[in-house]
Amino acid sequence: MTASTWLNGKACDNIAINDRGLAYGDGLFTTMLVEKGQCCLFERHLARLQNGIKQLAMSQIDFGQLIEQLTSLANEIEHGVIKVIITRGQGVRGYSSLGCDTPSVIVSHSAYPTSYDDYIKHGLNLGVSTIALGLNPLTAGIKHLNRLEQVLVRQQIDQEQWADAVVLDCQGYVVETNMANLFWVSDGTVKLPALDFAGVDGVMRQHILAYLKQQQIPYEIDRFRLGSLVSAEEIFISNSLIKVVPITAIAEHAYSIGPITQQLQRNLV
Repeated sequence: MTASTWLNGKACDNIAINDRGLAYGDGLFTTMLVEKGQCCLFERHLARLQNGIKQLAMSQIDFGQLIEQLTSLANEIEHGVIKVIITRGQGVRGYSSLGCDTPSVIVSHSAYPTSYDDYIKHGLNLGVSTIALGLNPLTAGIKHLNRLEQVLVRQQIDQEQWADAVVLDCQGYVVETNMANLFWVSDGTVKLPALDFAGVDGVMRQHILAYLKQQQIPYEIDRFRLGSLVSAEEIFISNSLIKVVPITAIAEHAYSIGPITQQLQRNLV
């Protein structure tokens, strides 16, 4: 393997300046963990891309070709990361997407961040960001390319020297952390924020919910205030790369790695 980035199936390290992903963040992406030559949660990642294309009313791509490319690339990777970005493609100046019928499909691979292994084993301490997410039910749940809010939150995380941070929406409800979906346990019930107005519906979040249903572990999805989170018995976060990571502190509040977190870490792959 010599290339690390491909555009529409061809090795490439640049993109057209009139691509709408660059101009407007007009597109979506997904990031996959690769283990032993296999893309983990592959079907869920593909479904998320398909649903995102539909929700953003983008032209369809050749998923057969994409699957073939991703499968071939993953076969050469023992442990790493593959990212897929799909933009609406090239267009003229202005917001109109008329004539944008050829999406740009960008595939890249990178090394797995070694710090994640420590997160999984020992847990993370979180700050609480003062930067609130706006409410946008039209794009809530989609992993779209408009990530400026997350960039601003990350600046605060870096300035405060946090590992990650709890993020609220502009009405004061818990949404997620900057890099992951958020879960907590109170009185034996797993709680997680509704994503009707903000946030990303992560593939690992979906995988965890399916497991909770299968194991008949009670859970509740709702809009929760920060007080519900900080008073929890155990807290964990998830995304497709870290899988399940325990939270050991939020600001001055400390937490133990609880039994449900440990069960999920043992059983989810």
